[in-house]
Amino acid sequence: MAQVTWDIAQLERKLPDGDTCPDGAVYTAHWTASLEESGESASAYGSVGFSDPDPATFVPFNQLTKEEVLNWVFDALGIDQVVSIQEGLNNQIQQKLNPTSKAGVPW
Repeated sequence: MAQVTWDIAQLERKLPDGDTCPDGAVYTAHWTASLEESGESASAYGSVGFSDPDPATFVPFNQLTKEEVLNWVFDALGIDQVVSIQEGLNNQIQQKLNPTSKAGVPW
């Protein structure tokens, strides 16, 4: 089975406003997950929100890595949801490769 590729499509972050939350704190991550196999593709898109970060472990926006933010996304979704998304993509591919129904009219 092919591996699902996860990516970050967009981040939403706070700007300076006198708030106690650090400037640049990410509050929403928009993610994508895609799978390609045997010339077929499937994808999913979603977003997760985050609470204000702990100032002791805060990473400035310009120092974030995709891997770090993806880990936040996986933590927010939970392992069951991550597995469900990946299985859903695989099921979409398998349905395309081995269809069990067709649509159309006979004329």
